[in-house]
Amino acid sequence: MGILESLHIGGRKAKSILAILLAFFVWQIPRAFLSGLSVHPLFAYMCAVLEMRESIEKTRSFGFRRVKSTGIGLVFGLVGIFIHTLIIPKIEIFWLSTAVELIIILSFVLLALSAAQLMKCDNFSSLAAICVIICLVGLREDTNLYIYALTRVSQTALGVFSALVVNRFIYPPKNKEDSKSG
Repeated sequence: MGILESLHIGGRKAKSILAILLAFFVWQIPRAFLSGLSVHPLFAYMCAVLEMRESIEKTRSFGFRRVKSTGIGLVFGLVGIFIHTLIIPKIEIFWLSTAVELIIILSFVLLALSAAQLMKCDNFSSLAAICVIICLVGLREDTNLYIYALTRVSQTALGVFSALVVNRFIYPPKNKEDSKSG
């Protein structure tokens, strides 16, 4: 038994690697014009792997919901940051500012979850909440939040696009669902 056979490296794993490679090369195009972009598009790589589905239609529909949920979360996250910067600096009592921060976080997580549900993001609604939490809690203060949001959405879309292209053109799945949508 060869090493590839013992590792069970099959079509989906190989296609995931090709989708990451495609995302890398496509990402280098905007990097040629925008020097501040990182060499490796982290979210594109993750989405390329996550969206390598068993059918082209699932890659397309799940990927679209992933991009939509990410966008919703980032919009609510940015609005939450704006409100945070208006309110929190004016509160001088630590426990009170912490309580208000928590209320802002909880409110915008709830709004993002509700909006994602209304926009029919289905199983990806929690991704909208995660994006809000990253914006309000997880980003460093020296991060340009608008650039972060734009980069996150574009890398997510790139990862989905890469998975879709590879899944469509490199040993495409053979089933009735894809032959209709193809």
